[in-house]
Amino acid sequence: MRKILGLAAVIAMVTVGSALADTTFTAASGPKCKDASKPEFGLWTCLGPGGYAVRFADEGNMVSLTLAPSGSIAKAGPTAQWRGAGRAFGDKVQWIIRRGAPRAAVIRTWRRPDDDEHEIEELSVFAIDGERACTFAAVDIHQAKANQLALAKAEEAATSRCPEK
Repeated sequence: MRKILGLAAVIAMVTVGSALADTTFTAASGPKCKDASKPEFGLWTCLGPGGYAVRFADEGNMVSLTLAPSGSIAKAGPTAQWRGAGRAFGDKVQWIIRRGAPRAAVIRTWRRPDDDEHEIEELSVFAIDGERACTFAAVDIHQAKANQLALAKAEEAATSRCPEK
């Protein structure tokens, strides 16, 4: 009887743990996002889950992405910044949710390394640590099983903390 109760407890914990971890996708541009662009640069904010948002900025040579609570996104500094390519951001953001709060995000990005004109296409993974977010990993999109690897990195990021600034 104890073994059955123990097994039932383990199954219950696994089921609850699975229910607490979730993944969802949101738009990274388009009509659901708030566009504050000017003629000389692009700037738009898209709402994410759990009161979070992502702000995209593209001034041509440099681009940035900011992950923060939606109420403080306008004042938050960039989570990541890089030299832009022809296209800088993918069409959607994948969010890893734990206990109703976003804990990691993945977005396809394009960048140019310093003093180089070839483009690098990656799946950029960000950890979300409360009100802070930080770059966690990047997966080359041309790598075998890149999407699965990026999701695994995002699951790892969801349990990580961002360094103090």
